[in-house]
Amino acid sequence: MKHKNSYFYIKHYFLLFVGIIIMAMSVALAKIATLGTSPISSVPNVLSIITPLTIGQTTIIFMTLVIVLEAVVLGKNFNRKNVVQIVPTIVFGELIDLFIQIFGFIDPHAYWVKLCLTIISIGCLAIGVFFEVNSRTIMMAGEGIAAAFAFRLRQPFAKMKVRADITMVVMAVILSVIFTQSLVGVREGTILSAIFTGRIIGLIEDHMPAFTKWVQN
Repeated sequence: MKHKNSYFYIKHYFLLFVGIIIMAMSVALAKIATLGTSPISSVPNVLSIITPLTIGQTTIIFMTLVIVLEAVVLGKNFNRKNVVQIVPTIVFGELIDLFIQIFGFIDPHAYWVKLCLTIISIGCLAIGVFFEVNSRTIMMAGEGIAAAFAFRLRQPFAKMKVRADITMVVMAVILSVIFTQSLVGVREGTILSAIFTGRIIGLIEDHMPAFTKWVQN
């Protein structure tokens, strides 16, 4: 039994790491495409445009602040497992910058190329989130804050996740307008990501039930 538990522990954290790698790849591709990132990355994306920091660095800073907000929302229910979210946050941010360097040879000019990159990034994001969520290990900050509000307000997680995503996009738009007097970093790719990421995850779970069960168990 001890050996079996060790196997599951190693497998689930490995799958979490795989999910983080794929999600970082997704953000890097979306950044290069310049048509907007996913809602959770929209604020870091805008911050990377209006400051000298990279999107990986702004992701680490922003998600750390989100974890602090979790602590405020949860109060005494904020525990060690919530604090540990900082580890995948740092790894995620560093990997985003790494993938931007790796994909540095991609220099899209035509709109259709940018759109294709955006669609690929959305597919990667869905796969990455699928692994992250179904690994049932450590939540990333984007899911963690939604779970915190869902717990505190006694609301369904799915509803709070949508509200959290909308809030982050609104924050990104406000930052963009205030500091650039225009809309940058939030575009059609952000909307497409919000619409299709969850649907793609649903398709994976519906059409690959055996694989989903393996990932979860």
